Amino acid sequence: MTEQEAVASLKILVAVAQADGTIHDEERKSIVGALEGITLPEGTTADSLLAETIDVDAELARLTSQVARAEIWKSAFAMANADGSCSPEEQKLLDLIAAKTNVSEADKSLFKRLVAEGKDTVLPSNIAKIDDPEKRAREVRNDILKYSAFTAILGAFPLPVVGEIAVLGIQLKMIRDIGQYWGHTVDKNAAKSMLYGLGLGTGARMAVNSLAKLVPGWGSAVGATTSFAATFALGKVMEKFFAEDAKGDVASLKTYFKSAEKEGKAAYAEQKDEIAKKGEANKAALDQLSADLKDGKIDQEAFDKRLSELK
Repeated sequence: MTEQEAVASLKILVAVAQADGTIHDEERKSIVGALEGITLPEGTTADSLLAETIDVDAELARLTSQVARAEIWKSAFAMANADGSCSPEEQKLLDLIAAKTNVSEADKSLFKRLVAEGKDTVLPSNIAKIDDPEKRAREVRNDILKYSAFTAILGAFPLPVVGEIAVLGIQLKMIRDIGQYWGHTVDKNAAKSMLYGLGLGTGARMAVNSLAKLVPGWGSAVGATTSFAATFALGKVMEKFFAEDAKGDVASLKTYFKSAEKEGKAAYAEQKDEIAKKGEANKAALDQLSADLKDGKIDQEAFDKRLSELK
């Protein structure tokens, strides 16, 4: 995908967000957050994109490569369903995009299945409570770094949307694991609420991140850094939350998340060479897992489980 196609695709996503007459606050935050770290063309900013009146037909015409045309409907679908539902106006745009890019009903059904499975899958967590503060802190720190490195590999790997869904599963499992170190059992819905409350795992962020992966100079480096930093910050927030007996308010946790994200970027810079080597070593396995998931040979739970077993 060229940079011109990427900008056109981003504009189409903005049009989807605008389709119901307004860009909601969470949509705006997710789009701006997802664009952080991406170097946009001169004169283009997240705010200017969000304020622009988009000619969807004209932007679709700029998508000439097969990869750009294949991915735009998927990203638009994720954006349209960012708040959990798709408005009639958003659906109309999705239908237009599908018609213009020749998305088949089979491809639509497959992608909807992958998204539904991804959002409903949380791997089991079997962590024993640790009462010793030093040992607990050490185990939590190790888990945060382990899961952050895993999501960095997925963030750098060209698995649009599928990779983002896998990152979501890893982050949800980490929330549950950290809770269990303090003796808290976190159910699936509570873990999701914590994740979404921090602006992670949203359809808008998933849509933009997936597109960014496909652009030379945007995708791999930015995807790895942002995925690692976000997962690292999430882990630190959850550590703080459970250390305070699960009584932290969302506003203060969001503030802490921002500062922890900076720490996460610094931690990634120290480990990026090692993470890159792990990613390369697991490339064939990731390719095969992705193909098996798309072909229906495995479901999202099996995909996530096998991911967690990679070294």
